[in-house]
Amino acid sequence: MRSMRSAIAGSVLGALLLSDCGAVKLVAPEGREVRILPADAPASVKVDRTVWYWMWGDRPISDNTTRQDIEVFGLREVRYTTKQTGFEMLTNPFTSIISIVRRTLIVEGNP
Repeated sequence: MRSMRSAIAGSVLGALLLSDCGAVKLVAPEGREVRILPADAPASVKVDRTVWYWMWGDRPISDNTTRQDIEVFGLREVRYTTKQTGFEMLTNPFTSIISIVRRTLIVEGNP
């Protein structure tokens, strides 16, 4: 019975450590109307960039919003996704020892 409790406690702790890590915010520059681009719609602009976090994804170190990309490329339609690349899968276990992790942010859209 005691080992069952330990297993459940370990599972809950593991789930908490992995939950809500590396949030990205969809933010447009002030005064700009931006429409969310459907997943299947074509996009003429695609930007991949790295977002760094500390506290295992709880606190962003670099810009974790879409504001800069929307402004620089003059986007009126936008969608974004995040992914963890193979490189990040290899390096994050080591950098997470000091609570730093990274994700790739992909912003797509049309001017």
